[in-house]
Amino acid sequence: MNEYIQAVQKLLGQLTTAEQEDVVEYYREYLQDAGITTYQEAVDELGSPRALARKVLADYSIKLVENNHQQSRTTTQAARSNAKTIWLIILALLSTPITIPIMIVVLALAFAGVAVAGSLVVALIAVLFSIVAVGVVGVVVGVLVIWQAPWVGVFYLGIGLTALGMMGFAAIILKWICVKLLAVMAWLARDIYRRFIPRSRAERGRKL
Repeated sequence: MNEYIQAVQKLLGQLTTAEQEDVVEYYREYLQDAGITTYQEAVDELGSPRALARKVLADYSIKLVENNHQQSRTTTQAARSNAKTIWLIILALLSTPITIPIMIVVLALAFAGVAVAGSLVVALIAVLFSIVAVGVVGVVVGVLVIWQAPWVGVFYLGIGLTALGMMGFAAIILKWICVKLLAVMAWLARDIYRRFIPRSRAERGRKL
């Protein structure tokens, strides 16, 4: 049993020392109360150390994201937190044995979410590059012709500079949309995780 607990603890490096101790103490007490003494009995009851650790990490990451909604966080911090949560949930799903129909549903939802988000991002990036191209061409043409036809040169320079100014604004919008898409995907991942990940009695009894 101690070998199992030690194996789980080694996989919890992303948690603080206090959080690791809390997890280890809870599952050690649970196994002792259940009369489980061997490594294999612990695996039969709680799953492999890797599967349990990944679910613990996912749970803590979800808790952190949800707590952050009530606190002031920068968009960059929120995006990183959501991305980390999505990745940990994916690892938890991959390490947990679930039925084929549930896996099909999970994969279909994940594919749909990624496809929609990817399409929007690609479209926005294409628009951004188009704006950059217009801006660069406008500035170059304006500089080339301004000495021969001043008003035409000023016209093209105006178009080019306006387009480059719009590029900065579009980049801000693109970043905002990406952050929101990431938040939606994180919410979807959390919902899938809570609906489809099977829980042992020990996990259901543990409160973060």
